[in-house]
Amino acid sequence: MTGELVGSWRTAVRIARRSAARNRGRSVLILLMLLLPAYAATLLVVAWANVASLGRDLDFQIGAADVVLSAEPAELRRVVATLPAGSRTVPHAVGRTVVALPSGGLAGHEYEATDPTDPLNRGRYVLRAGTAPRGAAEVALSSAMAARLGAGIGDQIEAGMPQRRLTVVGIIDLSRSLKLAALVVPPDVALSAGASRSLLVDVAGDPSVWIRPPVGPGEITHHGDGSWSEAGQSYTATDRQSLSPPAAYRATQAAATALVVSFAAAQVVLLTGAAFLVGARRQRRELALIAAVGGNPRQVGRVVLAGGLVLGAVAAGIGSALGLATFALVGPTIERVADHPIIDVSVPGWSVAGVAAATIAIGLVAAYLPARTAGRGPLRAALGGLRTRSRADLGWLGLGLVLLTGGTVTLFQAARPDGRTELIVAGGVALLLGVTAGTPALVRAIGRTAWLLPLSGRLALRHAARHHLRTAAAVAAVSAAVAGSVALTLVGAARGEAAQAWRDARDGQVLLPAEAAAVLGPDGIGRLADALPARSAVALRTAVDPTRPGTRWAHPEVMVEQLTGAAAAAADQVGIAVGGAETIRAVTGRDATTAELDALRNGAAVAFNDRLVVDGQVAGAIGDDGPKLLPAVVAVRGEYFRELPGVLVSEATARRLGLTPTAGHLLVDTTRTPRPDELAAATTILLRAQLAAEPVRGAPFTVEPAAVRVAGTDPRTMFYVLAVVSAVVTVAASLVAVGLAGSEMRDDLSTMTAVGAAPGVRRRITAAQAAVVVGLGAPLGLLAGIGPAAGYVAFDAGADWQTPWGRLLLVVAVPAALATLLAATFVRTRPGLARRAG
Repeated sequence: MTGELVGSWRTAVRIARRSAARNRGRSVLILLMLLLPAYAATLLVVAWANVASLGRDLDFQIGAADVVLSAEPAELRRVVATLPAGSRTVPHAVGRTVVALPSGGLAGHEYEATDPTDPLNRGRYVLRAGTAPRGAAEVALSSAMAARLGAGIGDQIEAGMPQRRLTVVGIIDLSRSLKLAALVVPPDVALSAGASRSLLVDVAGDPSVWIRPPVGPGEITHHGDGSWSEAGQSYTATDRQSLSPPAAYRATQAAATALVVSFAAAQVVLLTGAAFLVGARRQRRELALIAAVGGNPRQVGRVVLAGGLVLGAVAAGIGSALGLATFALVGPTIERVADHPIIDVSVPGWSVAGVAAATIAIGLVAAYLPARTAGRGPLRAALGGLRTRSRADLGWLGLGLVLLTGGTVTLFQAARPDGRTELIVAGGVALLLGVTAGTPALVRAIGRTAWLLPLSGRLALRHAARHHLRTAAAVAAVSAAVAGSVALTLVGAARGEAAQAWRDARDGQVLLPAEAAAVLGPDGIGRLADALPARSAVALRTAVDPTRPGTRWAHPEVMVEQLTGAAAAAADQVGIAVGGAETIRAVTGRDATTAELDALRNGAAVAFNDRLVVDGQVAGAIGDDGPKLLPAVVAVRGEYFRELPGVLVSEATARRLGLTPTAGHLLVDTTRTPRPDELAAATTILLRAQLAAEPVRGAPFTVEPAAVRVAGTDPRTMFYVLAVVSAVVTVAASLVAVGLAGSEMRDDLSTMTAVGAAPGVRRRITAAQAAVVVGLGAPLGLLAGIGPAAGYVAFDAGADWQTPWGRLLLVVAVPAALATLLAATFVRTRPGLARRAG
């Protein structure tokens, strides 16, 4: 039995290899569809292992240290005394300082003070050229800083607070961000005050014994969030475990990866399967001859299945080799894209082997249905070139309905904050599989409406229905591409819209701390405003209750709400400012209205946060008898800025409430977002004033416009990436389907040409074939993508559902239109005459 199986497979592989060589065009098409994902996946897993894995990320942050200790110097010395004998420490400090630019201006930049060559710093720095700084007059620059200053080894720069001349002795990049323009100085050098100092610690013996000792009287206690305490003393200890992402975050990332990989694999399987279906149909006489000489259905099917094995193995080998070669050749480019260096290159052998195995498996899965169909086909029909009808579509349709129902129910179960990301993935995959299973029946049903269309559309639709399995595979591939893009676009929009709420000030406005206004003085504030496209520059005054320092107030009914999204942002904008018309103009960007000015004169409040106002009143202060409510006029609705005041009262009202005005932010309201050169000029004015102050204190100020704070990838960038991916896959799927359909319609088109059909007929038929594929696939993908997106948004409390109609139209309609246009543009309009097989 084993010998027969091995011999059968050996013969099947030999036949498949010769068939692939004989049909080079189709073989190259299938090979490319399998090779490109294998190549991309190999490059990604190798790059991930070297620049983005958890182990690498920890090395970029804390190097080879077991723990990083941060505290006041006296506290650090006390904690170090508790370390086991033989432990090593390396000092490290991070701060900001002032650097003189070649243009004559000044800029604030980050600097780190440590010994980058110490073994504990291994992985945190990359020495590109020169040596590490050793003396107080030496400095190393990151590549970005060297490029900005136009400085190289041996040059001198001016940096520090106050300024001093330093000699550049090395180019050293910081691993956590290659884009960071920074300086590196020896550990005992301070370029400015206020640097955050810490110690990198190599704990002797088992680090966990010291890092997490048993709790007891007088012993160090670890609270699980990096905070430690002992006998009323506290410090911060950061170890590798505390830097690792939470389990919930890792589960979410794994689920997102699984969803993306499953959708991508489905696209490849479906496209490749369509090509195998055409190949099996072309081989039907050859396969029938094998059956005629005694081959059983399994042996006939193995010939087709062996084609998937052969082409999958070739694609896996070539794709993996090309991926590794690309990684070796474009290392600097990968570093720039990842924003991390490649240190101690390693090849994740098991991951690369897994990609190769997955490629072979995809080839086998893609060939399975054509192999099953070929093995069960009637012998006489195959020898005679006849097609047979199958009622299996109804069975697949039933399975598809079951999967769609199950996927919907699963997503409903997952669509709550305490749901599980695994259920979202399972529901999304079930929806995609349900759409795929039901597509053949849908294609055959749509074919019955062909009589409603003109000639070209009628021929294309009937041909698609006649070859419904191949058409359904291409339609399902388009559906998978569109569904993935729609789902991620909706999730990105939900997260992006939620992030829109978390803003410090209006776009383009400049907020500076109160110390900056004090350093500048009235004349300096005027010069700063002149350097910017400023409408006004106002030093805000904040009202505080001297009996409750640090307290901010809002209406009690607002404070007790459970808020998320925009409402949570509104709960942060609750500061009380003291001022008049100039404050209203600075905060809102417009002149004060008569109602607002009358409210201030009459002892009422002006609210810049409409959620603080309940029944026309806002809490102005909290006294012994509870909140003191003031009548309020709402000046701004629906926009919330965390660093701008939520309420404005007059000077007299503040005194009546027992509030004391103190210096607040310097707010520069601009007519537009300042240009980089304007920001640089304003920063120079501010830093010159700071350096001229006696004594020079604190970290340098930087003039930056307020902007939306978006965690992680910018949703707009992700949207453009998804739009491109969707367009590429949709166009590829439609062109593959059109190419396969063209090969099957070659005889029919030749006959039409022989009887006098115009060249434009072929172009219209080809465009109609592409329109059938994308016209069915895009709407199905839209429906399949909404489900997992809705489940994720309901699961993620930080996302607010939005419907970006413009972006959805771009993802769904533009690739479909582009595919149809390209299919009609690049088709051969004058096919040669072909002799029918007879």
